[in-house]
Amino acid sequence: MNTNTNKPDIARLLELQRLLQQFNSVDRVTHRQHNGRMRQENDTEHSYNLAMTAWFLAPHFPHLDSNLVIRYALVHDLVEIHAGDTYVYADAERVSTKAAREAEAAKQLAKDWADFPDVHTLIEGYETKSTAEAKFVYALDKIMPIMQIYIHNGYTWKKEGITLGQLHAVKAKQVALSPEVAPYYNQLYDLLVASPHLIPPGASR
Repeated sequence: MNTNTNKPDIARLLELQRLLQQFNSVDRVTHRQHNGRMRQENDTEHSYNLAMTAWFLAPHFPHLDSNLVIRYALVHDLVEIHAGDTYVYADAERVSTKAAREAEAAKQLAKDWADFPDVHTLIEGYETKSTAEAKFVYALDKIMPIMQIYIHNGYTWKKEGITLGQLHAVKAKQVALSPEVAPYYNQLYDLLVASPHLIPPGASR
């Protein structure tokens, strides 16, 4: 907990708003409907949806700290302010530099926001997956785009040419990290197998 008694002034709060606006400007590949049109989801929308979903689920897993789960969800992509979003199906060079770019971004945030130490502790905990809560949020984060694309009738999968085989090859390993989330992925997978009009089957399980 931050014990610094020097309260931030209004100028610092304005700086925080600028930082959050930067976060809001990071677009993801996943699309969503907005005012009757499809557009890319941004990091703020994604993180809010993740936090709300994590909050909804956490009480059903009483061994998890709900407060910690929500805070992990809120900060999990904050490094993308400086590192940008890395699409899992991007070119190999872009994917291979993800960890290094995000590590540098975390350092930049720590430098610029030394007066917000909880954020840096949580970012580090999330990246190292050092707690059950971090693993839960990590795995839940991996199924959020699936649910978002599913409710939008497969729009992004169709636009990007993603098959169920490609999706499963990536997601199954990621969600396995959390025994709480893995069953939800399995249910989603079964829904997608039964919905070839949303995502081409590709390779089978």
